[in-house]
Amino acid sequence: MSAGKTSLVLWLIGPAFLGVAAYLALASPPADIPIGEMKIIARDAIRGGAWREAKVDARGVVAGSDRPCSECHKLFTTPPGENKALVQHKDIVMNHGMNTRCLNCHDGDDRDKLVLHDGTTVSYSDTPRLCSQCHGTVYRDWQLGTHGKTLGSWDVKDEKHRRLTCNECHEPHSPAYRPMQPLPAPTTLRMGDQSLPKQHHGKESPLRRRSASPHDAPAHEDAPKNNEPAKHAPTEAPKEPAKPAEKGGGQ
Repeated sequence: MSAGKTSLVLWLIGPAFLGVAAYLALASPPADIPIGEMKIIARDAIRGGAWREAKVDARGVVAGSDRPCSECHKLFTTPPGENKALVQHKDIVMNHGMNTRCLNCHDGDDRDKLVLHDGTTVSYSDTPRLCSQCHGTVYRDWQLGTHGKTLGSWDVKDEKHRRLTCNECHEPHSPAYRPMQPLPAPTTLRMGDQSLPKQHHGKESPLRRRSASPHDAPAHEDAPKNNEPAKHAPTEAPKEPAKPAEKGGGQ
Protein backbone atom coordinates (compact mmCIF):
# COMPACT_ATOMS: atom_id res chain seq x y z
CA MET A 1 0.00 0.00 0.00
CA SER A 2 1.35 3.37 -1.00
CA ALA A 3 1.99 6.14 1.48
CA GLY A 4 -0.91 8.17 0.07
CA LYS A 5 -3.43 5.39 0.60
CA THR A 6 -2.10 4.76 4.14
CA SER A 7 -2.57 8.42 5.04
CA LEU A 8 -6.10 8.38 3.64
CA VAL A 9 -7.02 5.31 5.74
CA LEU A 10 -5.62 6.89 8.87
CA TRP A 11 -7.60 10.08 8.23
CA LEU A 12 -10.81 8.07 7.79
CA ILE A 13 -10.46 6.11 11.05
CA GLY A 14 -11.44 9.08 13.20
CA PRO A 15 -14.64 10.02 11.31
CA ALA A 16 -15.55 6.32 11.13
CA PHE A 17 -15.41 5.96 14.91
CA LEU A 18 -17.44 9.16 15.33
CA GLY A 19 -20.05 7.82 12.93
CA VAL A 20 -20.35 4.54 14.86
CA ALA A 21 -20.62 6.43 18.17
CA ALA A 22 -23.35 8.69 16.76
CA TYR A 23 -25.28 5.68 15.46
CA LEU A 24 -25.12 3.90 18.84
CA ALA A 25 -26.21 7.04 20.65
CA LEU A 26 -29.09 7.96 18.32
CA ALA A 27 -30.32 4.60 17.05
CA SER A 28 -30.30 2.66 20.33
CA PRO A 29 -33.85 2.24 21.70
CA PRO A 30 -34.44 4.17 24.92
CA ALA A 31 -35.17 2.21 28.08
CA ASP A 32 -37.83 2.90 30.68
CA ILE A 33 -35.63 3.83 33.66
CA PRO A 34 -37.60 3.54 36.92
CA ILE A 35 -36.41 6.56 38.85
CA GLY A 36 -38.65 7.42 41.78
CA GLU A 37 -39.50 10.82 43.15
CA MET A 38 -36.60 12.53 44.90
CA LYS A 39 -37.06 12.69 48.66
CA ILE A 40 -36.08 15.92 50.39
CA ILE A 41 -34.35 15.38 53.73
CA ALA A 42 -34.52 18.08 56.37
CA ARG A 43 -31.13 19.50 57.32
CA ASP A 44 -31.74 18.95 61.04
CA ALA A 45 -32.24 15.22 60.38
CA ILE A 46 -28.56 14.85 59.46
CA ARG A 47 -25.91 14.78 62.16
CA GLY A 48 -22.74 16.22 60.72
CA GLY A 49 -20.53 15.72 63.75
CA ALA A 50 -20.40 13.62 66.89
CA TRP A 51 -23.50 11.77 68.06
CA ARG A 52 -23.03 12.95 71.65
CA GLU A 53 -20.73 15.18 73.69
CA ALA A 54 -18.10 12.96 75.29
CA LYS A 55 -16.70 13.54 78.75
CA VAL A 56 -13.01 14.38 78.37
CA ASP A 57 -12.25 15.13 82.01
CA ALA A 58 -13.42 13.67 85.33
CA ARG A 59 -16.08 16.13 86.41
CA GLY A 60 -19.70 15.70 87.43
CA VAL A 61 -22.66 17.75 88.58
CA VAL A 62 -23.76 16.91 92.13
CA ALA A 63 -26.34 19.01 93.98
CA GLY A 64 -26.20 21.57 91.16
CA SER A 65 -22.44 22.06 91.42
CA ASP A 66 -19.90 21.01 88.76
CA ARG A 67 -16.98 19.49 90.64
CA PRO A 68 -14.06 17.10 89.97
CA CYS A 69 -14.92 13.48 90.76
CA SER A 70 -12.06 13.11 93.22
CA GLU A 71 -13.28 16.04 95.32
CA CYS A 72 -16.21 14.00 96.61
CA HIS A 73 -14.86 10.48 96.23
CA LYS A 74 -11.78 11.18 98.35
CA LEU A 75 -14.13 11.54 101.32
CA PHE A 76 -15.33 7.93 101.13
CA THR A 77 -14.37 4.65 99.54
CA THR A 78 -16.34 2.10 97.56
CA PRO A 79 -15.78 -1.56 98.47
CA PRO A 80 -14.60 -3.27 95.25
CA GLY A 81 -16.73 -6.36 95.72
CA GLU A 82 -20.07 -4.60 96.26
CA ASN A 83 -22.57 -3.40 93.71
CA LYS A 84 -24.87 -1.09 95.60
CA ALA A 85 -27.62 1.13 94.23
CA LEU A 86 -26.47 4.62 93.33
CA VAL A 87 -27.11 7.35 95.87
CA GLN A 88 -25.78 10.07 93.56
CA HIS A 89 -25.61 10.06 89.74
CA LYS A 90 -29.10 8.59 89.57
CA ASP A 91 -29.37 9.69 85.96
CA ILE A 92 -26.93 6.91 85.02
CA VAL A 93 -28.57 3.74 83.71
CA MET A 94 -26.30 0.69 83.73
CA ASN A 95 -27.09 -1.52 80.73
CA HIS A 96 -23.70 -2.76 79.59
CA GLY A 97 -24.08 -6.53 79.66
CA MET A 98 -22.06 -8.15 82.45
CA ASN A 99 -20.21 -4.88 83.06
CA THR A 100 -22.37 -3.62 85.92
CA ARG A 101 -19.78 -2.38 88.43
CA CYS A 102 -18.38 1.16 88.47
CA LEU A 103 -14.88 -0.02 89.43
CA ASN A 104 -14.61 -2.18 86.31
CA CYS A 105 -13.73 1.04 84.45
CA HIS A 106 -13.24 3.74 87.11
CA ASP A 107 -10.14 3.64 89.27
CA GLY A 108 -11.02 3.10 92.93
CA ASP A 109 -8.09 5.15 94.24
CA ASP A 110 -8.17 8.04 91.76
CA ARG A 111 -11.68 8.76 90.47
CA ASP A 112 -10.25 11.27 88.00
CA LYS A 113 -8.85 8.31 86.02
CA LEU A 114 -10.07 5.20 84.27
CA VAL A 115 -8.38 1.89 84.96
CA LEU A 116 -7.31 -0.99 82.69
CA HIS A 117 -7.39 -4.68 83.64
CA ASP A 118 -3.72 -4.63 84.64
CA GLY A 119 -4.20 -1.66 86.98
CA THR A 120 -2.81 0.96 84.58
CA THR A 121 -4.74 4.22 84.76
CA VAL A 122 -5.71 6.23 81.69
CA SER A 123 -7.40 9.58 81.20
CA TYR A 124 -10.97 10.08 80.04
CA SER A 125 -9.67 11.21 76.66
CA ASP A 126 -8.15 7.73 76.14
CA THR A 127 -11.48 5.89 76.23
CA PRO A 128 -10.81 3.69 73.13
CA ARG A 129 -7.87 2.08 74.93
CA LEU A 130 -10.18 1.14 77.80
CA CYS A 131 -12.92 -0.18 75.52
CA SER A 132 -10.46 -2.25 73.47
CA GLN A 133 -9.94 -4.64 76.39
CA CYS A 134 -13.38 -6.20 75.89
CA HIS A 135 -14.23 -5.07 72.35
CA GLY A 136 -11.00 -5.98 70.56
CA THR A 137 -12.54 -6.83 67.17
CA VAL A 138 -14.55 -3.62 67.05
CA TYR A 139 -11.52 -1.65 68.21
CA ARG A 140 -9.42 -3.00 65.32
CA ASP A 141 -12.20 -2.09 62.90
CA TRP A 142 -12.28 1.39 64.44
CA GLN A 143 -8.53 1.76 63.92
CA LEU A 144 -8.95 0.86 60.23
CA GLY A 145 -11.88 3.23 59.78
CA THR A 146 -14.52 0.57 59.06
CA HIS A 147 -16.28 1.16 62.40
CA GLY A 148 -17.26 4.55 63.70
CA LYS A 149 -17.24 7.94 62.07
CA THR A 150 -14.41 9.90 60.47
CA LEU A 151 -14.51 13.67 60.05
CA GLY A 152 -12.47 16.12 58.01
CA SER A 153 -10.56 13.75 55.74
CA TRP A 154 -10.09 10.03 55.09
CA ASP A 155 -6.33 10.60 54.82
CA VAL A 156 -4.88 9.82 58.25
CA LYS A 157 -1.92 12.09 57.45
CA ASP A 158 -4.19 15.07 56.84
CA GLU A 159 -4.36 17.47 59.79
CA LYS A 160 -8.14 17.71 59.26
CA HIS A 161 -8.53 13.97 59.85
CA ARG A 162 -10.37 13.11 63.07
CA ARG A 163 -11.91 9.78 64.02
CA LEU A 164 -14.60 9.99 66.68
CA THR A 165 -13.89 8.11 69.89
CA CYS A 166 -16.13 5.41 71.34
CA ASN A 167 -17.92 7.67 73.82
CA GLU A 168 -18.61 10.31 71.15
CA CYS A 169 -21.10 7.85 69.64
CA HIS A 170 -21.95 5.44 72.48
CA GLU A 171 -23.15 6.25 75.99
CA PRO A 172 -20.56 4.35 78.07
CA HIS A 173 -23.01 3.00 80.65
CA SER A 174 -25.67 2.00 78.06
CA PRO A 175 -23.78 1.73 74.76
CA ALA A 176 -26.48 0.09 72.63
CA TYR A 177 -28.28 2.43 70.24
CA ARG A 178 -32.00 2.88 70.49
CA PRO A 179 -34.01 1.89 67.39
CA MET A 180 -33.90 4.68 64.82
CA GLN A 181 -35.54 5.31 61.46
CA PRO A 182 -32.98 5.28 58.63
CA LEU A 183 -32.94 8.08 56.09
CA PRO A 184 -34.33 7.34 52.60
CA ALA A 185 -31.92 5.57 50.26
CA PRO A 186 -30.80 7.41 47.10
CA THR A 187 -32.73 6.78 43.90
CA THR A 188 -30.24 6.76 41.06
CA LEU A 189 -29.94 5.46 37.53
CA ARG A 190 -27.45 2.83 38.60
CA MET A 191 -29.51 1.52 41.52
CA GLY A 192 -32.96 1.65 39.95
CA ASP A 193 -36.11 1.04 41.97
CA GLN A 194 -35.08 -0.63 45.23
CA SER A 195 -38.61 -1.84 45.96
CA LEU A 196 -38.36 -4.54 43.29
CA PRO A 197 -36.37 -7.69 44.11
CA LYS A 198 -33.21 -8.05 42.01
CA GLN A 199 -34.43 -5.23 39.76
CA HIS A 200 -31.07 -3.48 39.91
CA HIS A 201 -28.80 -6.51 39.44
CA GLY A 202 -27.48 -8.37 36.39
CA LYS A 203 -29.58 -8.23 33.24
CA GLU A 204 -32.28 -6.28 35.10
CA SER A 205 -29.91 -3.39 35.78
CA PRO A 206 -31.23 -0.07 34.40
CA LEU A 207 -27.83 0.55 32.83
CA ARG A 208 -27.94 -2.73 30.91
CA ARG A 209 -31.56 -2.18 29.91
CA ARG A 210 -30.46 1.02 28.20
CA SER A 211 -29.75 -0.97 25.05
CA ALA A 212 -32.66 -3.40 25.40
CA SER A 213 -35.31 -3.65 22.73
CA PRO A 214 -38.63 -1.97 23.56
CA HIS A 215 -40.35 -5.22 22.56
CA ASP A 216 -38.51 -7.24 25.22
CA ALA A 217 -40.55 -8.48 28.14
CA PRO A 218 -40.06 -6.59 31.43
CA ALA A 219 -37.49 -8.05 33.78
CA HIS A 220 -40.07 -8.44 36.55
CA GLU A 221 -43.80 -8.82 36.48
CA ASP A 222 -44.16 -5.83 38.77
CA ALA A 223 -41.72 -3.66 36.83
CA PRO A 224 -43.18 -0.25 35.90
CA LYS A 225 -44.53 0.09 32.38
CA ASN A 226 -45.12 3.27 30.38
CA ASN A 227 -44.02 5.51 33.24
CA GLU A 228 -46.46 3.87 35.65
CA PRO A 229 -45.46 3.96 39.34
CA ALA A 230 -43.61 0.92 40.57
CA LYS A 231 -45.53 -1.71 42.50
CA HIS A 232 -44.08 -2.69 45.81
CA ALA A 233 -43.40 -6.36 46.33
CA PRO A 234 -45.77 -7.98 48.84
CA THR A 235 -44.27 -8.40 52.26
CA GLU A 236 -44.94 -11.30 54.57
CA ALA A 237 -46.30 -10.73 58.03
CA PRO A 238 -43.52 -10.77 60.63
CA LYS A 239 -43.17 -14.08 62.39
CA GLU A 240 -43.29 -14.20 66.15
CA PRO A 241 -39.90 -15.03 67.68
CA ALA A 242 -39.58 -18.47 69.16
CA LYS A 243 -39.92 -18.58 72.92
CA PRO A 244 -36.79 -19.79 74.72
CA ALA A 245 -37.09 -23.16 76.38
CA GLU A 246 -37.58 -23.02 80.11
CA LYS A 247 -34.74 -24.36 82.16
CA GLY A 248 -35.52 -27.01 84.73
CA GLY A 249 -34.30 -27.04 88.29
CA GLY A 250 -34.03 -24.31 90.86
CA GLN A 251 -32.51 -20.81 90.55
